[in-house]
Amino acid sequence: MRLVISSDSASPIYQQIKAQVRSAILSGEPPAGATLPSLRQLAAELRVSVITVTRAYNDLVAEGLVRNEHGRGFVVREVDAVTAAAALEGQVDAALQVLLTAARHAGLTADDIHRRIDETWRAHD
Repeated sequence: MRLVISSDSASPIYQQIKAQVRSAILSGEPPAGATLPSLRQLAAELRVSVITVTRAYNDLVAEGLVRNEHGRGFVVREVDAVTAAAALEGQVDAALQVLLTAARHAGLTADDIHRRIDETWRAHD
């Protein structure tokens, strides 16, 4: 699992971490039963405070995606496939809303957006 954070983002760093870990879990990577990187390890990798990572992980515990096991750390819980698919679709819908707003501000047409999505989709196949 590779996380990328941006200090230029409007989202706080803990939310960026939480969102990326949530997406990874809902996508099945890491699988149920796997442990997340330790608080200190992830904080060092991302060059953020342990408190920031702790907040993100604790939010994921509250969402029921991970559990904190004494001696093991944060462990990924089993996520129902239907629930995971619905959550991922919700993320796509939210991203499309952001895309639509930016496209309208940039003066792009629906055809411009469709073309760009098709190009990007083919580039990642």
